[in-house]
Amino acid sequence: MEALFPKDDNYLIFTVHQSQYGVSHVKVVSVLDMPQLTVIPKMPMEMRGVIPFREGSVPLFDLRVAFGSKSRLQETAELIETMALRKQDHINWLNKLKDEVMGDKPITVQTNPHLCVFGKWYDNFTSDNTNLKNYMNRIDEPHKQIHGVAIEAEKLLKSGRIGEAHEVVHNAEKGTLARLIGLFDGIESVVREYLLEYAIVFDVEGQLFAIAVDDINLFCKLDHIESPLPSGVVSSENDLVQALGLYQEEGHAEGKDVLLLDIARLLTQTDLSGDDAGSNDTVVAV
Repeated sequence: MEALFPKDDNYLIFTVHQSQYGVSHVKVVSVLDMPQLTVIPKMPMEMRGVIPFREGSVPLFDLRVAFGSKSRLQETAELIETMALRKQDHINWLNKLKDEVMGDKPITVQTNPHLCVFGKWYDNFTSDNTNLKNYMNRIDEPHKQIHGVAIEAEKLLKSGRIGEAHEVVHNAEKGTLARLIGLFDGIESVVREYLLEYAIVFDVEGQLFAIAVDDINLFCKLDHIESPLPSGVVSSENDLVQALGLYQEEGHAEGKDVLLLDIARLLTQTDLSGDDAGSNDTVVAV
């Protein structure tokens, strides 16, 4: 095990699903922006397909899937779908409010922004992507404001100021709701631009393959390596993680833990016999 994780080696640290992992630089051939993928039929779920590399192609493994999580592709698609559904929720919400205000009916729409479907989701939303977090933060204010319209309209109706109540709802439709819808619509371009992936290409005993990761952090030496892995550190059944490292990041007083991978195990754990994963004779490109 010591040979797998030399203490004087440099390690490539990267992020997968908000956790940091590391591999010895010895087996790393290249780090790429994610190239175009060609899907191979009937491959294991953790093998996404093949990507072009040099004069041929190499199999691409999805570490998220290998660790039992959603792929970045699925996560992105679900985020876009969620925002589209929640946009329509708020269009329907304001239409209902308009009907209640114009018809002098009791206000029954949800007035608490934390209790609508989007609010419950938003309050629990997390991301390790700074650009996405900053964009999502922009939604908070107009989302609270649009729910506040119902409270303001109800107060005006109760005080007999019906015309003002109508005007408040009308202004909200043209102003705050339009702004909120624009933010919901903009999420697709944000995730397409910022939720990128990288491919790390490895050479293990002459066999080339790549893994998809969320972000590349740094190359560095580790201050400490604990091997074998302490019990209870990783809950996943996957045994790619074989050691625990500690490194010092510039500007941080405390060291950071990194899970060290025996990346060669991807090949021994995955049955690629159904197709030639390195072939160029594939037919489904995405």
